[in-house]
Amino acid sequence: MRLVQQSFLYFTEGNSDKVYEIDLCDVGNDKYVVNFRYGRRGAQLKEGSKTPVPVLLNEAEKIFLAIEAEKINKGYTTSPSGESLIPRTAASFSLDSFNLVLNKDWSLWPAGRNKAILQRLHNAVSGASANQKFPWKLSRVIWKAGEYKIKEAAPYIIQLFKGDHLHQYCCAWSLIRCEVDTAVLQQIHTAHHIPAIAKLAGAGLVKNLAGIEKETHLQYYINRLPEVFKPIIESGAASSFEGLLQERIVQQQPNYNWLEDLFLLSTEKRWMRKGVKKVLETIPFKPNYFKHIRAVFKMAELLDDFEFTGLLACRFEREEEMFRHGFTLSAEPNAELYVPEIEEWVKLQKELKKSTSRLAYSQKTRWYFHGRVLRTLNSTGKNDNPDYVKLATALLIGYRHTQDFREHYSSFHHVWARNTYQQVETRFLQNAQAVFLHQVLSGNNPAIVLKSDRLWRMRSENDNSGATLKKSSSSNSGGSEGVGGFIKKLTGFFSKKKEAAPAAVTTNTTAPVSHSLNKNGTPYLHLWNTMPQAYVQLLMEAEMEEVHQFAKENLTAHPDYPSIKTKLDKNALKQLLSSSFAIPAGVGFSLTVEKFETAIPDHDLVTALLNCIDTAAQQKGIEWTEKYRHDYLKESIFVTALIFSKHAAIRSWARTFLKANALPETISNPVVGKSIAEMLGYIKQSPENEAILKDAGGLLLELFPAELKQLNIAVVADLLKHENAVVLLFGLQVLKIQKAQLDLGKLSKEFLFGLLHHHYIMVREEGLGLLQHMDAATLLQYQDEMINAVVSQHENVRKGLPAIIAAMATANGSFGIKAAELLMPVLLRKETTEGIHADTSKLLCNELSAYLQNANKQTALNLLYSTYPAAQNVGVMILEKYTEPSQLSIPQVIALGAHENLSVREWCWKFYKEQSQRIKYEKDSSIKLLESKWQDTRQFAMQFFREEFTESDWSPEVLISLADSIKPDVESFGRELITKFFSSTNGELYLLKLSQHPSEKMQLFATNYLERFAADDAAKITSLDFYFRSVLTRVNKSRTAKNRIYHFLLTEGRRSEAAATAVSAILSDVSAIAAIGDKAKCIDILMQLRSLYEVATPLKVVETVTRN
Repeated sequence: MRLVQQSFLYFTEGNSDKVYEIDLCDVGNDKYVVNFRYGRRGAQLKEGSKTPVPVLLNEAEKIFLAIEAEKINKGYTTSPSGESLIPRTAASFSLDSFNLVLNKDWSLWPAGRNKAILQRLHNAVSGASANQKFPWKLSRVIWKAGEYKIKEAAPYIIQLFKGDHLHQYCCAWSLIRCEVDTAVLQQIHTAHHIPAIAKLAGAGLVKNLAGIEKETHLQYYINRLPEVFKPIIESGAASSFEGLLQERIVQQQPNYNWLEDLFLLSTEKRWMRKGVKKVLETIPFKPNYFKHIRAVFKMAELLDDFEFTGLLACRFEREEEMFRHGFTLSAEPNAELYVPEIEEWVKLQKELKKSTSRLAYSQKTRWYFHGRVLRTLNSTGKNDNPDYVKLATALLIGYRHTQDFREHYSSFHHVWARNTYQQVETRFLQNAQAVFLHQVLSGNNPAIVLKSDRLWRMRSENDNSGATLKKSSSSNSGGSEGVGGFIKKLTGFFSKKKEAAPAAVTTNTTAPVSHSLNKNGTPYLHLWNTMPQAYVQLLMEAEMEEVHQFAKENLTAHPDYPSIKTKLDKNALKQLLSSSFAIPAGVGFSLTVEKFETAIPDHDLVTALLNCIDTAAQQKGIEWTEKYRHDYLKESIFVTALIFSKHAAIRSWARTFLKANALPETISNPVVGKSIAEMLGYIKQSPENEAILKDAGGLLLELFPAELKQLNIAVVADLLKHENAVVLLFGLQVLKIQKAQLDLGKLSKEFLFGLLHHHYIMVREEGLGLLQHMDAATLLQYQDEMINAVVSQHENVRKGLPAIIAAMATANGSFGIKAAELLMPVLLRKETTEGIHADTSKLLCNELSAYLQNANKQTALNLLYSTYPAAQNVGVMILEKYTEPSQLSIPQVIALGAHENLSVREWCWKFYKEQSQRIKYEKDSSIKLLESKWQDTRQFAMQFFREEFTESDWSPEVLISLADSIKPDVESFGRELITKFFSSTNGELYLLKLSQHPSEKMQLFATNYLERFAADDAAKITSLDFYFRSVLTRVNKSRTAKNRIYHFLLTEGRRSEAAATAVSAILSDVSAIAAIGDKAKCIDILMQLRSLYEVATPLKVVETVTRN
């Protein structure tokens, strides 16, 4: 059992000193358990398990985290001190032990914002303002002290660290910003009973601690992480970290507290930032996630982490809220709201307070955070704070062209003016919804305005009302000269470089002299010009064209631009050249040419030129490559880069160039190795990648056939396992090159059968080809794998293996028997892929038919009675080849004659033909084949009995039973046999039995025997009473039979009075219900009989009355 994750929790209160330990352990076979121990610290702990049976990892982690959360909510803490981080009703917290000296040197400061804040704090501490009322609460003043980082405020805030939770939260926040002594923050972090405040102090310690103390504190956060993160963080494996983050974030977990811890760690471990940033760019603003996103956002604000603040602020602006409401929850605690996302009515406040709330991210939350960032942006600008540029840069970088770009557009409405309706056009800017974008780039431009709908538009003559959002304004911004150029660029201010306006710019004497006209109305341009490196960062990282234009114009016009250019190293130039946007790429190209026109540039810089989207840069890359080819062609990295160039035109040129210039022998193998590694890195499938891989693969096969022939087979296997079809094809081509020289016996089992199970058909075909060239002795080492491959989900594998299986069985008969025994049960199970049954049956009936001797009668019957035709075919074959007829009873054979499978029925027919003597011997059972539901079986049986049975084989009872069948063809066959084998000795029996049959044909057939076996016998007429009545009462049927009976009854009635009496009784009843024609015949016969004998009839003769 291997320990995967462990948590130690402590609880100390009064005399209680308890410990609770939780272990998550791997017990093998991808199963895990969660065990726990608890009791008094230092004593023998009681043990238990939360998993009665081992579970999967995801479920085990949920149980682990749920236990941990439950205990923490009950007052346990991860701190060995045992001090709980949850509120305790009797507890209180203060920082009275920190008696810092209240220095009043600030009182000598000139009047201003900071002095006013300190004065208010001083009055609060001294009690001088106890009876005064102020528009701002004290907590807001304390917050402002932290916002402005007034270090002198810290001693006052420590003494004011009392009051309600919100007040204490403000105090802790400000103390962090004011860089208070870290001992104060340590006290809050370890001893405060409000988790949010303790957590806030912990974040502050990450910022303010240094040296070994900081490392110890960071280790605290590492220890809190899930176990899987710890070794990766210790090793600094960035790629593994990013992959694990993406994997974990999509797993359903009780909470994602570890995301907050990872953010704090990333503020110091910079290699982690890329992975955390990727997650925060994509993680949905949904319940169970958003509370952690919100926490990260607040910590980023606290720590002045502008990169993450800007990223999340842009997401707030971009992404629609989950639900909307107009309630003030404090005033309407029971307000209900229908939420379409969950399709339910909910009590809003109650739902939001749940730890497992199904709601998150309302429109109020969204725009509150958005507005907070906008206020911070304007506040830092107004106060000439360089942080303005840092935050503005992060916001501009936060925009994505693919997500945020919108074309300019217009809307129209009508107004009543001058006694008529006039159409009014509102012209919205390109990217009108990008509030931060336009605020930073052109917020002071008088030609545009931001309304309450948060959309930027061209200002109209009616836009002087108060319906606009507050925009930044500063005399330091340099005004907005030359706005005519802006109006001409409705769809974007910066798509073309503007000419300088003729008017002069008034600048603030305290700010650096502006180097250019602020023609776009950029707020606080003087602050930007104090940090020109921000322009370079925007060119490298921003993804909006107007941002690039802004950065380029101001960077190239900056007086320090010449010195900035010299500071840009090769990596910076490569980053600019690799941009997918024209302006940064163009800047990178011009700087590269300027810097290296007279020197030999490094090969990786030339590679960047060749891959640049700027065609002039590409041409320069070609020029330099040809000029310095003797140097560059010695570099395997450069040659590999040529082969995998991004642009088709460059790849075409590279093919010609490389074929025309011989490569040094020493780099051929390195080029091939690096190229294979490059290919394996192409995971994403796209038309662009496909084109690159096709060209690269073709060129490698053309230039390096000898090197590819010697390529390690394990590398080929990696190519063939690749998800990208083009890489697979290349691997297949390499395999074909190597096939002639491969020692097939040394190929690994994993490699061989990996080919057969591959999703790409051509790879499977090549795998079959390898197997076909291997000798049977080698293949017999892989018996189980070969048998499994026979039932592969891939049709070409199933159809390609029978010949190989046959060769193996011929070489080793026991293998054939084993294969047959293992494959027969497959036919009794539902097939997972269409065709498995058919192909398996074909193999068993052909190549493996000689190896079914172990299959007994019961196996055959199981297959025959299977619901699958393929199994039935194999069952027939077993019966034919391996089953003695004596093993089967006649009823079993007859049952097969009723089988739905024609092959099975045909086997039954064959059995009858070959076992005719046994059929005659067991004829009472054998004739039941005539009862089959299948007409072809009945037809066979009738023909068989006609040909094989003689008169002596039939008894009257059997013949009568056949004639008595409910199946018309068997009934007809019975009549045929009775006629053929009729014996006068049994005539009366035939007549009596046949007369009882209800069918019309049999009743007509019975009339054939009336004259011969019922004549001159009144008693027989009486015994046939039911027969006569049945035939004569049929309506519109049996006319021939009726006529024969009427004739017979008249003839017999005339013979004797007894017969006349019997006939008269029958016809008297029939005449009452018969049709008119039959009624007349009955009356005629009755009249004739009455004229001969004194018989009772219902007839009354009335004389015909003649009227004159």
